[in-house]
Amino acid sequence: MDLLSRICTAVLPWILLVQVIVIKECQTTTLSTGENTTITIRSSFPKANCSVCVLKGKQSSCSSELHLQPRENRTYNFSCPDPHKFFTIEISKKTVCISNFNSTEVKDLLSLAFPKFNNTLIWDINFSERKALVLDFLGSGLRQIKPSERCPDNLTYSVLTYLTAEIQSIGTFCRSGPVSKIQVDKGARVSLQMSGKEEVDEPGFSMAIGPPIKKCCIIEVKLLPGSSVNLLSPNYPLSFSDDDLMSWMFTVPENNKAGVLFLNYTQPNCDKKREGVEYVLPGSQFTSGKSLTDQQPSSIRGNFKMQLENCEMVKSNPGRLSLEFRVEAFNESQQNHFWIDLQKEKGINVTIKQKKVNPNCQLCDGAACQPEITLQSGKKTRILFRDCNLEELGMVVTKDIGCYNWEKCPVKEMPLKVPKSLTRLPVPLESLTWQLRAPTESTVVLSPGEAKLKHFLSGENCREGFYYRLVEEDESELGRFCPQGSIEKVQIHSNISVALINIDRGNYSKILEPFFKVSFEKEITESYIFTVSPELGVMSYLVTPKWPEGMAPLSSVSWKVSVPPGHMVQVSFLNATQPECRQSHTSVSIKGQSSVEEELSRREDELLPEHQTMMEDFWLNMSNCKPEATKKTFRVMCRVTLIEKQDGLSMKIAIGTLSAVLVIVAFIVIISCVMKKKKKKKPETSIYNPNVNTFFPGHPLFTKGRRDNDSHIYTTIDETVMYGHLLRGPGLTTLPEVDVYRPFEGPVGDRPPTPPPLFNRGKSKEVSPEVDVYRPFLGPVGDEPPIHIFNREASMQAVVDSKLYTFQQHEQEAETPGNEDELPLPPADEEMEQNKEESK
Repeated sequence: MDLLSRICTAVLPWILLVQVIVIKECQTTTLSTGENTTITIRSSFPKANCSVCVLKGKQSSCSSELHLQPRENRTYNFSCPDPHKFFTIEISKKTVCISNFNSTEVKDLLSLAFPKFNNTLIWDINFSERKALVLDFLGSGLRQIKPSERCPDNLTYSVLTYLTAEIQSIGTFCRSGPVSKIQVDKGARVSLQMSGKEEVDEPGFSMAIGPPIKKCCIIEVKLLPGSSVNLLSPNYPLSFSDDDLMSWMFTVPENNKAGVLFLNYTQPNCDKKREGVEYVLPGSQFTSGKSLTDQQPSSIRGNFKMQLENCEMVKSNPGRLSLEFRVEAFNESQQNHFWIDLQKEKGINVTIKQKKVNPNCQLCDGAACQPEITLQSGKKTRILFRDCNLEELGMVVTKDIGCYNWEKCPVKEMPLKVPKSLTRLPVPLESLTWQLRAPTESTVVLSPGEAKLKHFLSGENCREGFYYRLVEEDESELGRFCPQGSIEKVQIHSNISVALINIDRGNYSKILEPFFKVSFEKEITESYIFTVSPELGVMSYLVTPKWPEGMAPLSSVSWKVSVPPGHMVQVSFLNATQPECRQSHTSVSIKGQSSVEEELSRREDELLPEHQTMMEDFWLNMSNCKPEATKKTFRVMCRVTLIEKQDGLSMKIAIGTLSAVLVIVAFIVIISCVMKKKKKKKPETSIYNPNVNTFFPGHPLFTKGRRDNDSHIYTTIDETVMYGHLLRGPGLTTLPEVDVYRPFEGPVGDRPPTPPPLFNRGKSKEVSPEVDVYRPFLGPVGDEPPIHIFNREASMQAVVDSKLYTFQQHEQEAETPGNEDELPLPPADEEMEQNKEESK
């Protein structure tokens, strides 16, 4: 117990001290905001065990953020003793200016900053009229940096403009630099980020209202003697706003000149006008317009103005306009010195020389001055330029890459790139050559990456502003190539040099990016192999090595052309010259990679076809003979075009057409059948045929006997049918009898009864039906149709003797033994049978 008491006695004072400190750090504070001012306390680590708590009476609510609107009071505290490690403060004030601006508001906002916290102060200035906001950076001025960079003192200024539909950044700046003033049209948003570790007493700038400038912004730069400054276009590295304008105004010290060097830029896709820069030079009232690809002025005496203008960009694919450039001030009577660091480079030589002889220009490497200087790898060298026009200088760089045995050869997909230290020189890069030296029995493989290659032919331009020149060991030129083509790999069976030739001087944006990757592989049998992947809708031109002079004697070249599925490639021979061979023959052949036989094979004495179409991956092979001296050389130019196969398209069209025709025919057939059925539909009629069993319309078999159905009973009988003969007087034409019941007079047997003939209706001993008997026509011939002649007396007698069946009235039929399916005779028919028997 004594030991425990001693421990508690020793620890208790420290616990109380910690509690006092925590209470002090977590003390409750009341915060108030003024007019148009907002304050936001936000946690940078929301998951941390530290919150800001708002007190309302005896209750409190804690969260990771506290936001105060203008003219609002809040009582709060923090749940941890060190909230400055977790929270940041943002204080913003909006001001709408009518005519005057109170410059003291800049310093007033600074007084609201929270000590120890990282603070961001925002001045949001807008104008009710079209005016410009003038930001005057007092003291040492500002230095512009890229958005990804940080200021060494953690004090960063940002300027944004509301001139366009979207907020656009004018730039990000650090303290101490040549930027002295910024004018922004229609107001701006100025922010100052401060670290809690630094105490800031002054904001470092003042604000005033100026006349409208009718452009995005104007940045004023004061150059110091012998100094340089790097500047960026608004919104860098994104695009400067569409169809917009901005300016830089440079103040050049006395006895100094200024030079402009573009370090990096991108060009937009213009719909109207053109992007570019304009210079208003001292002593001139006119502007000097230049494109981004032109050489910029390098010797400007006195103050000048530089203006950047964007075009109206294509809406669907605008691209972007961005610019990074450097402006240097130098004294003509004094030397300008630069440090070139090549300590980490291997096998590199840099030569700087005059393109035009100027006796006053001196290039100095240390203490020695001469017309040209050479720098070597592994050293850091200080060079001097005295009384030189930088536009008249040029820089040539060579670098050796090679190995001599396979076991110690590290060259595998090695990028070919430009040392960045060389791009800092204000001297245009003329060429950069990589000399590739592979081991014996090996092949140099060049892979250009996604951009691929195309032949740089006469009359064409390389849009990127540079091209590559491949030179063999004997100083003969293999070919010239531009980026953006269809050649994705080059294999060369010899050592070679790759020279980058810069056409667009001053633009290092594309040159700095590694384009080629080089590897050393096992040797190939051909002299050269090009791997080609044509694209749909793009014509790729292929020429033999050393074009247009012609291939080397007894050399060969192959193009490995890939054909995507569902496509075909058409090879068109545009230009070909054949030599007179002294040894061997020239050969042009095409062979599918999966085929055994060649699709095409021609010698020098055979004509090449205009076109050859291939449906699969294939080889295009050419080889030269040893020609006669002073005769034509072997050279060929062809065009490779990727085309979509027509089979699939034709099949789709044929199937679609056939389907449409079938639908139409089916529709017509259905309509025809319906119409035909309607035309043929008539009342059902019974037909008697003595040679077959009796049938009824609509019934396959008449299965019931006569006594089982009422087929012999008339439901209704028209009176004109029954008594129409009484209306006929003497001399009237006798018409055929219709719907009159007559007794059956035929024989009775197993077969259905035969109806009696129309003639001879009287009582006769032998009455039999007449079938297939020809009777001559007995009536008179006239205009009217013939009328049958009846035996009037017999007919009348038959009518008198017959019994008329009317309305369900008939005599009860006697049941007769026999087959129930036999048709029983009516009573009138029975009497007729009895009369026949009596007569017998």
